[in-house]
Amino acid sequence: MTKKDDSESADDSGLESAGAALAAVAAKHAQQAVESAKGLVAGANLDEVGARAAETASNLYRGGRDLIANNEDLSQAAENLSAAVRKNPLAAVGLAFSAGLLLALLVRG
Repeated sequence: MTKKDDSESADDSGLESAGAALAAVAAKHAQQAVESAKGLVAGANLDEVGARAAETASNLYRGGRDLIANNEDLSQAAENLSAAVRKNPLAAVGLAFSAGLLLALLVRG
């Protein structure tokens, strides 16, 4: 194995751990949003549910953006993830589709 292969392997493992950290944070926030939505749907009208869902999505987006901006490790992970997506765009689309499908199945069932 060459020195270049070792550095690429280290980059990939760092990217995987950073991606796992981002995924864990996103999963936690998504679970909170799902629980909040379930409570709203149980006894509210659809207009109120839609307004609160939009507000919650906006808050989650801002919170995630601020979290990444204020944390050095997450900032580096976001940069590494961006580089990996540029390097392998088709794999990234497949992974995003799979994650979305899994999330949809979890929320639905």
